[in-house]
Amino acid sequence: MRVALFLSAALIAAPAYAQNNQYELRGVTAETEVEVGQAYDVGATSVASGNAATWVNTGADASVTSRQHMDGDARAETEATVWHSENFLAVAATAMANGMTAMTEGGDLDLTSEQLAHGDTEAVVRFRGGDAGHASTSASAAGNVLAASAENGDFRGVSQQESTGVVNADIQADHDVINGYGASGAIASANNISIAGSTSTTLTDTQQYAGGAVRAQTDFYVGLGNDVSGNATANANALTIDNEWGYVNSRAAQSSDANVEANAYVTLGGDFLGLASAGAYGVGNSVTASNVGSDMELDVMQSNGGGVSANAAMIGEGGEMALASSAAYGNSISAGLCNYCDTNTPSLGARSDQINDGAITSRASVNTPTARTVGASATAIGNAATYQSGGPAG
Repeated sequence: MRVALFLSAALIAAPAYAQNNQYELRGVTAETEVEVGQAYDVGATSVASGNAATWVNTGADASVTSRQHMDGDARAETEATVWHSENFLAVAATAMANGMTAMTEGGDLDLTSEQLAHGDTEAVVRFRGGDAGHASTSASAAGNVLAASAENGDFRGVSQQESTGVVNADIQADHDVINGYGASGAIASANNISIAGSTSTTLTDTQQYAGGAVRAQTDFYVGLGNDVSGNATANANALTIDNEWGYVNSRAAQSSDANVEANAYVTLGGDFLGLASAGAYGVGNSVTASNVGSDMELDVMQSNGGGVSANAAMIGEGGEMALASSAAYGNSISAGLCNYCDTNTPSLGARSDQINDGAITSRASVNTPTARTVGASATAIGNAATYQSGGPAG
C-alpha cells in the first residue's frame, strides 16, 4: 500500500464564536493498492482532501465564519485486484478540495462560508476481479462541499463557492462473476451545498460559480451477473434544502461555464439473471427544495453557459430486465411543499430566472438479444422548473 495524504483539518467544538481560515497551496494525494487471492470480505479506499472543517453546536447559540482556499490538486486513486471474495467487496476513492460540515441542535447557528477551489480534483478506481458475492465500486470527486443541519434551532447561512478546475470521477471495473448484486457509481460535483432542518427556521443566501469541467464516468463489465447497476452523476452547481416544521427563505445565484459530462456504460459478457441497468445524469445548475408544514420562499437565478451531456448504455446477452436512462439539464429547479401536514395551511412562494446557453445532449441505448422487459429513455432540457404544493403522498 502506498499512501501520501496531507490534510489540513479543523475540528471546532466549544466556543460561541469561531473563525476558521484554511489555505492549501500544494497538492494532496492518496493512493491505495490491494491484491488479494482469496478472502471473505474485502474493502479498499482512498481519501484526499485539501481543507476540511467541522462545527458541532449543542444547546447554545453560535456564530461561525469559515474561509477555505485550495490552489493545489487533490487526487485519490484506488487500485484493487481481488480474485475471490466470498461475501462483500467494496472499493472506493474520494477526492475533495474543500469540505465544511456544520451541525446545531438545541441552539441557533449563524454560518458564513467561503470556499475557493482553483486546482483539479480527481477520484479514480481501477478494479479487476474473479468472483464475488456482492460487489461495489464507487468514486466521488468534488471541488467544494458544504453540509449543514439544524434541529430545534434556527439556521442562517451565507455561502459562496467557486470552482475553476477539472473535477473528475472515473471507474473502470472488470468482474468475471458477481453472484449477488453488483453496483458501480461515479459522482462528480464542482460545487455542492446540502442543508437539512427539523423544527428549524432556515434562511440561506447562496452564490455558486463553476468553470473548468466536470466529468463522471463508470465503465462496468461483468462476465456473469445477477443484478447489475452502473450510474454516473455530474453537476456544476447544486443546492439542496430539506426542511420540516419551520419557515424557509432561500436565495440562490448559480452560474456555470463548466462543461459537464456523465457517462455510464454497463456490459454483461453473458446472460444476466435479474436486472441490468445503466443510468447517467448531468446538470449545469440545480436547486432542490422541500418543506413540511411551514411557509417556504425561494428566489433563484441560474445561468448556464457550458455544454451538458449524459450518456447511458447497457449491453448484455440476455436476461430479465434491461434498462438504460439518461437525463441532461442546463438549469433545473424543483420545489415541493406539504401544505396539508398542519392546520396552519402554509404557502409556497417562488421566483426563478433561468438562462441556458450551452448545448444539452442525452443518449440512452440498450443492446440485448433477449429480455423479458426492456426500457430506454433519454431526456435533454435546457431549463426546467417544477413547483408542487399539496398534501402528503399516499
